[in-house]
Amino acid sequence: MSYRRRDESIPIQPDQDMPIVDCHAHFPDREPYRKPTHSYDSQYESFFEKHNGQFIITSSSVYNHEYQYHLDFIKEHKGIYLTMGCLKPSDRYGMDAVMEEHPDFIDFLENQQDSYVGIGEFGLDFHHGKSLSIRQEQIDYFQKVIQETKHLNKPYVLHVRNATQRDIDHKNPNHEFNQRDFCNKVIVRILEEEGVKPESVQWHCFSGPAEWGPKLAKMGYFISVPSSAYGFNRWRRNIQGVPLDKLLTETDSCFQHPFKMGGFNTPANVKYAVAAIAYVNKMDQLDVAEQIVDNAKKFFDIK
Repeated sequence: MSYRRRDESIPIQPDQDMPIVDCHAHFPDREPYRKPTHSYDSQYESFFEKHNGQFIITSSSVYNHEYQYHLDFIKEHKGIYLTMGCLKPSDRYGMDAVMEEHPDFIDFLENQQDSYVGIGEFGLDFHHGKSLSIRQEQIDYFQKVIQETKHLNKPYVLHVRNATQRDIDHKNPNHEFNQRDFCNKVIVRILEEEGVKPESVQWHCFSGPAEWGPKLAKMGYFISVPSSAYGFNRWRRNIQGVPLDKLLTETDSCFQHPFKMGGFNTPANVKYAVAAIAYVNKMDQLDVAEQIVDNAKKFFDIK
């Protein structure tokens, strides 16, 4: 087991009794997510019975009929709600694989609207899609999904990963796709073109650049803070200057652990995201937690 290099500049521990919500986690019945040391039942028990958990939002897709597993799981576990995502073109999945799944994805969204509370995750990932052709396919498919789903009036959960210096397409080094904030810019442009309200969009596990945090919040978008913000400063930088009423919390379980590398995270660790937000804003953790719960209820329309 390896560990992140923990930033000891956070001198606080998470409060144990504050209310918490995990606005993005994964419970699929497949690798690499399922770990034998973290059964889903034990994670559920820890979150709701030991940690004052309010609710969990879990993300699924129709890939390998994963959605049916999630629907069955949710029926047996109260307090867990579903968002419905899809594949994106990448170095691993070509456009043919994405379009093979697409009709089932749209069919589910259209005909099972009472079964899910949001659409996503989906979006752009220029780390797992490094060529210009794949990146353009991602952009085109993102806009296609928005066009075909915006009438459903469901909130969106976006996966946005800009290219870093390690992700430059070396055949086209000066192309705009290599810019450190290009994905942010094109997603905002598409959402504005399609008339999507910013307050219905969650930037899941927001990874920056840091100056975009306040910028997106000012537009009305919600920024989701991962539990890894507790032990890794790059995530904390991204929420500097973001108003509390525009923040959500998540674990992205089983990843984004507060200080471990690998798939060891669980929803109960969302308390570390609350602690990180409180630290950045110099606020009481309970005040932060209560505001985040309120934000999440409104965003996902959970009564």
